[in-house]
Amino acid sequence: MKHKVIRAGLHSLAVIIPASFTHALGIKKGDTADVTALRERGEVRIKFKGSLQLMLPADK
Repeated sequence: MKHKVIRAGLHSLAVIIPASFTHALGIKKGDTADVTALRERGEVRIKFKGSLQLMLPADK
């Protein structure tokens, strides 16, 4: 899944987290996260606070 980097204020950039992901993990506006840059791998790791549990899809 690819997302564009957007401007978020005068001196910051952001990548939007899809709503389906935030709903699945129970992430809400104002929650805190630990962000770690893994420069040698070109990755950013985001850990959300609290006891988050990935929801499984309901059987139909």
